[in-house]
Amino acid sequence: MNRDKISAFTLRIASSNGCGLISVLYDIYEEYETDALDNFEAGQVEEAIQALKRCSQVVNHLQKDLNFEYKVSSNLYALYDYVQRNVAKSIYKADTEGLLEAKKVMDELGDAFEQIAKEDSSAAIMQNTQHVMAGMTYGKASL
Repeated sequence: MNRDKISAFTLRIASSNGCGLISVLYDIYEEYETDALDNFEAGQVEEAIQALKRCSQVVNHLQKDLNFEYKVSSNLYALYDYVQRNVAKSIYKADTEGLLEAKKVMDELGDAFEQIAKEDSSAAIMQNTQHVMAGMTYGKASL
């Protein structure tokens, strides 16, 4: 992941509410997943393994942050465990087989959390952050 994407994710995190933050984590996972697949395709196995380890870190974060007061958390924990095992399989075998299995689950979950985040109208988690608007930069004499 390059610096521009990291900056974009940082801005999204700073302005997200709880559900939006989960959605951002799924997008980060997807970015690392794409990096791993691209690196495997290019024959860069070490870089692919590093990207897979980052995928595993994101899933570990999602798994640790589950609130088990809700029944669905047990199901999500099991799905994240399945994803972790498949990512580990890809790391140890140095191929895409496990990652492609994990991708199926993470894509479905990511789409679901994206829909939930769109419906969530709660306030952003981080309160005193700078509001960023996309657009052109302007100065005194020019736009």
